Amino acid sequence: MEKVSAPAVLPALPAPGSPPGAPQAAPRPRKQRIDAVDWLRGLAVVLMIQTHLYDSWCSPAAKLTVEYGWTRFWGGMPSRLFLLLVGVSMAIRYEHQMASGTDRPAMVRTTMKRGLEILGLAYLFRLQEYLLGGAYDWHDLFRVDILNCIGASMIVAAFISAPRRGRPQIAVTALVAAVCVALGPIVGPHHFPDFLPRPLTSYLGGERPMSWFPLFPWLAWPLIGVLVGHAWVRGSTTARRQAWTFVITAAVGAVLIETVVLLRPITHRLIHYPNWMVQQMGPEVFVHRLGIIGPMALLGYLVTRFLGTKRFSLMRLFGQTSLFVYWVHVELVYGLLFKKLHGALSMRAATVALALMIGAMAVLAELRLRYWKGWPSRRKLRANLPAAPSPL
Repeated sequence: MEKVSAPAVLPALPAPGSPPGAPQAAPRPRKQRIDAVDWLRGLAVVLMIQTHLYDSWCSPAAKLTVEYGWTRFWGGMPSRLFLLLVGVSMAIRYEHQMASGTDRPAMVRTTMKRGLEILGLAYLFRLQEYLLGGAYDWHDLFRVDILNCIGASMIVAAFISAPRRGRPQIAVTALVAAVCVALGPIVGPHHFPDFLPRPLTSYLGGERPMSWFPLFPWLAWPLIGVLVGHAWVRGSTTARRQAWTFVITAAVGAVLIETVVLLRPITHRLIHYPNWMVQQMGPEVFVHRLGIIGPMALLGYLVTRFLGTKRFSLMRLFGQTSLFVYWVHVELVYGLLFKKLHGALSMRAATVALALMIGAMAVLAELRLRYWKGWPSRRKLRANLPAAPSPL
């Protein structure tokens, strides 16, 4: 039987109006959608809810248990995940803009505009909490919390990480991230002169209650996220390459974790942090938590790959409504509505309350998606991007 040869690949047709014989740009390969981004953001939401609920509703006796200690360990992941995924979303947007020929000033303006929106929402949220809390402490109005950090990080990171001449700024972004991590334990808890306004200096460093998430070292997370995002997008030209990209991500994460574990006895003899809070700003914790995110990313890829997008996914639901869930659950957990539960529950009772809270947030999130799709400008932007752009 005669063997049938594969059809030849037809040459690209010249663009209308181009001169005969003009070279044509090769079509860009279609990239796979990175569904794991939404899933990871949803995981951060679940970890965030458990962090806040156990912190607010557990009794003093419950906070002495081993189980509560583990909730504190995982409670350190949501803020880092959110900030890293901010950078990943920025990189996804950059890749899309580079493909469409957008110049660098427009990329910077787009990212800065979204950062300013988040920053405005942060102060609106603080005003709401201040008024609903009985206008108790004016410092709450200017606290640099996670939303403030996300907004400010996007504004600063836009100038650092936006591509130049169609190329990602890998080296510069990595260098600035390393500087932020290295200076984190120094600048992060630093006391600035009293004549400088604390609502502004708290973005660089300081202590609570004003400075919860200063840019040193927290700016490093979205910057590293930009590098991760570029790698994920460029490693997603085919389904097979995307799978290997997330396997490599998990492997790199495992190496980072093991490196910290091996070096920890040495670093603890060389570096002495004044307290636990300063230690959390140090390079060791940064690298260890970054390593943990690697296997998390692979888990998110596997779940979204094998379950698909047609089945219901709590993580995807929360990932698409993370800002809404954040806004609502904080008031429920820390607000006056359930004040009688503050510091009153055992670990078992708090766990039951956590399940109920997650269920209630899922219902509200589903209603929010069903009856309000977001502002028209945000809907248009979301439709043009290969993954959800919302930073939180």
